[in-house]
Amino acid sequence: MIVKPETVAAIVVTYNRLNLLKETIAGLLSQTRVPDAIIVINNSSSDGTLEWLESVDNIIVITQDNIGGAGGFATGLEYGYKQGFDWIWCMDDDVVAMPDCLEKMMNFRSDSLIRAPFRFEAGNSALPQDTLEFNFTKPFKSLWKRMFTPNDIENVDSISAEGLTFEGPLIHRNVIDAIGLPDAGFFIFGDDSDFFIRAGRKGFNSEIILASRMQRMIPYSSRKSAPWKQYYELRNIVILDMRYGTVLVKLIRPVYYFFKMLTFTGNNSERLHLLKGFVHGILQKTGKL
Repeated sequence: MIVKPETVAAIVVTYNRLNLLKETIAGLLSQTRVPDAIIVINNSSSDGTLEWLESVDNIIVITQDNIGGAGGFATGLEYGYKQGFDWIWCMDDDVVAMPDCLEKMMNFRSDSLIRAPFRFEAGNSALPQDTLEFNFTKPFKSLWKRMFTPNDIENVDSISAEGLTFEGPLIHRNVIDAIGLPDAGFFIFGDDSDFFIRAGRKGFNSEIILASRMQRMIPYSSRKSAPWKQYYELRNIVILDMRYGTVLVKLIRPVYYFFKMLTFTGNNSERLHLLKGFVHGILQKTGKL
């Protein structure tokens, strides 16, 4: 009996980051196990991205309105799924996969249908900002119950996580069969958390493969977000609480986050963005935005 090799489609979502995108694509083309297809979701970039992509051979380009990273990954996963690929490898335009990144994930001895590389920053010891465990039961504690620590990755070759980012996860089509696509309505921030929470609640384990490496080109930053981003950050955190939290979490924690973020605002415009984010998050029903 001849076993047919599993196929992989790499999905890259991009918006106005042409210089970084070129490095991302170069990393994909240099893989020891080259993806069977490279599909770029272009959210209507205006920096020459489309013109450059059209000059590159063997890349599928889907250009759409700018519906955010969430909309980009929803489109990409849907396309890869409908084209019949077994695995879909998702990433933003600001990461570079090391040459054996995909090979290490594909060959890892595991039954997990969600695998992710260990992301790093050049010259920086910062750990990936993936969530090992969420908190949806204690309203006065953070949503992010447990994040990476150096101790978590000692003497192990993989680690389970409840929440990944769309910066390198390899997702089997069976996951999409079971839970559907990412929720495009998030626009930015939280869409990945929502997707992997849904997957976990359906019994899919997300596993980070430490030998598989991916470099993050834009450093993690604690700098304050622009007001329009603060709107999505607060709105989408509230939506996660409203979808998955206990009754007390739904009643208390959105208010806590609103006032906490309010203390960092500097003017009425920022306060208005946060108020809108809070109200819109509360008013969203569970399910699609």
